[in-house]
Amino acid sequence: MKVTSCNVIQDLIPLYAEDMLSEDSKELVEIHLDECKECNEYLNELKTTEKGHFPIETDSRPLRKIQTTLRKKKWQTIIFSALLTLLIGVLAVSFLTAREYLPYSEEVVSVSETDNGSVLAVFDDEVAGYDLETYPDKSGTGSIYHLTAWETSWQDFTNNEGNAPIVLNPDGESVESVYYYHTDGSQDQLIYGEDQHSGGGVVTLPRLSLAYFSGLAMIALLFCVGLIFAVRSNETWVARITNVTFLPLSYLLAQLIVVGWNTTTYSVTRDFTAILLVAILLYGILSIGSKWVKTRLIK
Repeated sequence: MKVTSCNVIQDLIPLYAEDMLSEDSKELVEIHLDECKECNEYLNELKTTEKGHFPIETDSRPLRKIQTTLRKKKWQTIIFSALLTLLIGVLAVSFLTAREYLPYSEEVVSVSETDNGSVLAVFDDEVAGYDLETYPDKSGTGSIYHLTAWETSWQDFTNNEGNAPIVLNPDGESVESVYYYHTDGSQDQLIYGEDQHSGGGVVTLPRLSLAYFSGLAMIALLFCVGLIFAVRSNETWVARITNVTFLPLSYLLAQLIVVGWNTTTYSVTRDFTAILLVAILLYGILSIGSKWVKTRLIK
């Protein structure tokens, strides 16, 4: 039967194409090829394949997709490294510029009146900065001042020469009292003028702004976690809400890194700015890092 003969010949054709048959087998194949078009086509196809003439793939979309993925991973790595470097830099600057409040002494700050009526505050060279608050006295004719001073590790590295003297009443207003406040909860200390609180001392308390912000961040974090649990069956929405969840999480982590568990501060602007910078960098790191982890898990 031709079918059987073709099956046998097609088993021999690969060896025939490689010239690996005996003369008798070779003659058998050639006799069959003279009569069988199907086996001839099989031989031609085999020869074409051996020469490497495979069908040409004209669709370049898979290759472009691979190139895009590799390029995306490369940029993610670059951005992640840059964010991590910036984070380390910001934390280093934050640590070096952290305020170490100084207890009062006449060497730290001295307040005196000059001949022309100006009240001058002179700081020691170790003082890196100061805070000054003022409000009118009970009569409304004069002003009361509360100030404090601090040093930083940064000043030790930069050999800062300290602060220049400041005039408390540049417009000639009356300076009734100047108090120095500490950051340990003790009473403010009168260092110039008359005591405005003879019946009892006054204490300058830290600001509670950080507590408000951390409270809002915690509420937002819990709300997002609840949403993720509610839509856990929808992977697309889980991924979207997770990215939003990184915002309050980044803020809380940043506050913990910058000021620790303390939610009160005597330097709101400085601490809040540092927390925001760290939070932005942490958000970028968490976003990119979560994508890496997801890719690893899929693999």
